[in-house]
This record gives sequence, structure tokens and C-alpha cells, in this order.
Amino acid sequence: MISVTSQNVSFGHRRLARYAEEIADQAAGLIRSHFGVLPDVQVLISSRSDALADFVHESKVSLLPGADPREVAKQLRWERRGLRGKYGVTELSAGGIVLGVNLGKARTTADVSETLTHELVHAHQLSGRAAREEHLAYLCYGFEIEPLPRRKVRAYERVMDRREREARDAERLASQLPA
Repeated sequence: MISVTSQNVSFGHRRLARYAEEIADQAAGLIRSHFGVLPDVQVLISSRSDALADFVHESKVSLLPGADPREVAKQLRWERRGLRGKYGVTELSAGGIVLGVNLGKARTTADVSETLTHELVHAHQLSGRAAREEHLAYLCYGFEIEPLPRRKVRAYERVMDRREREARDAERLASQLPA
């Protein structure tokens, strides 16, 4: 199931937000037909990257009990800074996957459809039990909760690079969505 919420959408981005809400189910169906199962996905559409960062960060932190508050604050600052230049973001949540679309970066309906397609591929990639556990271990390492051997960190970063290439290649599927 995919649920879409709009928050902090500026006047100039309302048309893009409506478009994203309209095509989200179709984009999910497209990804399901090409890649397979999608978990429950909660999509937030916003013009403010800091709101998206807060949304994703809260979902992530809820999975990491015992995280040091200073490390949590440091990671939030890093996420806010990093999301300014990104079209979207995908992360694990307790109920499945959270996905954010940054309308402050997207300018056209093609940007929105490509972003949704790209991020839904990431949702599919994180849907398996092994992928969730591997990503959660990497998050625990990033939040300095549990150490992870360097070789496992490098191996997972290679997996993330491969997943990013796969998602970029899948952006071509966005042309099948209505404009």
C-alpha cells in the first residue's frame, strides 16, 4: 500500500504536488510490474527539504533505540544539509518504507515522475528481510551504536552504489507515466 501526504507545499509547487499524488499509485504499479513486491510506502511531498529531513530522520531514529542524543542531533544536521540538493530520499521505517519528494528541487512533472520512480525502486530494494537487516546494521554503525568491521562497511557501500545505479537506470520507466 502506498500513502501520500503533502506538507509545507509552497504556492508555486501545488500543481506538482497534485501531480505526484495522482501518479503515486501508478508509479508503484509500474515498479511492481518490473521489479516485484513493494512494502508499505509512506510518501511525503514537500517544498521544504528540512521538513523532509525531519520526517525521514524521525522514522530512522525510531528504529534505533539507545542512540546517543548528540549523535542523533549531528545526523539530523547532516541529513538536512544533504537533502537540500537531492530530489528525493528513501529510508526504513517501523511500518515499511518512508519516501520523501523534494519539490524545492523538482521543477517539472518529469522531474517528479522520475523521482518517484527512482525512490520506489529503492523501496523495493530495501523490502527484503536481509536487506532491511543489513541496512539497519549500517544505520547502527552510522549512529555509533554498534561497530561494524571495515570490510562490511565497504561491502555495504558497494551494494548501495549498485542499488543507486539500478534506480537511476529505472528512471527511464517514468516516461510510461501520464504527463
